[in-house]
Amino acid sequence: MSTNWNLGFSQMLRNTQPTYWGNWSLDAQVRAGAIGMLNTSTGAFTYVSNLKDPNVATTTAPSNEWKVQSADVSQTSTSVDLSGSVTDPETGTKVDAGMEMTWKFGSEGSISSTFLLENQQYLVDPTSQLLTNKDWVAQQAQSVGMLQNGQITQGFGVITQALMAVSGLNLGSQSSDSSFSITGSVGATNAMAGNAGGDAKGSYAQTKSSSAFEQHLWPGNANSVATDLMPIAYQFASYVGDTPVLGWITNISGISILLDDSHGGTYIVNATATYTVGGQQQSTSAQVSGGRSTMMNSIPADATNLSLTLAFKGMWSDEVHRFNWPSPLTQFTNGQIAVDLYGVWPGSTRAVERYTGAVG
Repeated sequence: MSTNWNLGFSQMLRNTQPTYWGNWSLDAQVRAGAIGMLNTSTGAFTYVSNLKDPNVATTTAPSNEWKVQSADVSQTSTSVDLSGSVTDPETGTKVDAGMEMTWKFGSEGSISSTFLLENQQYLVDPTSQLLTNKDWVAQQAQSVGMLQNGQITQGFGVITQALMAVSGLNLGSQSSDSSFSITGSVGATNAMAGNAGGDAKGSYAQTKSSSAFEQHLWPGNANSVATDLMPIAYQFASYVGDTPVLGWITNISGISILLDDSHGGTYIVNATATYTVGGQQQSTSAQVSGGRSTMMNSIPADATNLSLTLAFKGMWSDEVHRFNWPSPLTQFTNGQIAVDLYGVWPGSTRAVERYTGAVG
């Protein structure tokens, strides 16, 4: 079985963090302000350069415990007597009371990612920095063939934030019913497993496994502590035309609006979307019947001042709902807008924007 570990890892992250990419192989060049290419087929980032004098800040991570695991992964710990055979690399003292942490994997391709986080590194006012540095980014894109007709190709851009870890490990099972273990001092082993509560830095004396594993540990060597933080997940911004798109995760050819009236509603709804492209106002319209859904005609990706008017058809007058998105491309990471429609004629109506991974 050939497994794309980084793409699988990123897809797992999307369950809770819709715009994150995983740094499965622990590439230290994945930092806020790094310029490069992101391959959506693999999730891999290829470093090219850095922003000039980026304004980078850090903030405390939402939680310092990071655990992302497949459903069939279990984790157990056992006390072990090391009898002074191990020296804690952080304190230089001999260790008697130790711990063995074991991960068990039910199937081939299962993933476990456990880290102790330190902070979140991010570009301050990223949109402004991306606009200011656009010419520089374009030069870097041209150097690797990612500039077409003067425009930066989607997938080339800038890392805008990264989660930075003190220690931990990414594990991928290459066979079913397998296990992987690390052994070391209690505090250091817990830190490797992403368990907060102590002051110890992560380290380990030895590892063992029942079969082959895809493994990336930080620190990378036994009997050592990491002196630098390691990025484990990040957000990326690319350009669509001249517009920076924060939280970019896929190529965007246009903006779509899904009108979903499949929730038991019975109204006929007339929809009109107006927007500006190249200084000219344009519009598109659609009608959706109760119990059905419809997709409006695609709107150009560089549209601005997008306004959606929904008229629920009544006997004497229509009930109207309106939405406005001044810069839709910067608000929706995948170019997709969804609006759920509710109402049983002749009663009251509702229109609710559905969360689709939008930012801002």
